[in-house]
Amino acid sequence: MNSILDEFYMGNLGFDSHYYGQNSPFVKAAKKKLDCKEKLMALLDEEGKELFEEYTDAQSDMEEITHYQIYLDALKFGVLFMHEIFTEYN
Repeated sequence: MNSILDEFYMGNLGFDSHYYGQNSPFVKAAKKKLDCKEKLMALLDEEGKELFEEYTDAQSDMEEITHYQIYLDALKFGVLFMHEIFTEYN
């Protein structure tokens, strides 16, 4: 096996996909979200549907930015943590 850095660089490691069982809280929340969206879309006219889609797209963009920032912060923390271990305790 290559080093973990090589594997990560080659795209063989990833932390963005998970399997959730059918009865998991995540799947239950996703189903509830989909049900609510379908009910809401049925109540809206075309202009309202377009506005709601713009809203959900903006929300998705914000979540993507937030997740990326969390990833960067965690990576930086991990690097600092390892640096301290190798410099302070060797």
